[in-house]
Amino acid sequence: MKVNPVTNCTLIIRSQAEYSAATETVILRCILESPVTGQRQGFTDLATLITAIQAELIAMQNHILPPGQGNGKS
Repeated sequence: MKVNPVTNCTLIIRSQAEYSAATETVILRCILESPVTGQRQGFTDLATLITAIQAELIAMQNHILPPGQGNGKS
């Protein structure tokens, strides 16, 4: 019997936009949360948020298939 390992990863992104009348700018605040572990990370810029999501997904992929094994991709 062939086994197909599957790992599920649930990430919740909460966002809040705040307008500052003093500086006339909008500040975006985001929280990335893993409900399984309860871990939370705060972000104020999207590039850092996307980098954190990418790191979580790569870690999940490496959990299933460690780097250097399988299809030659790492």
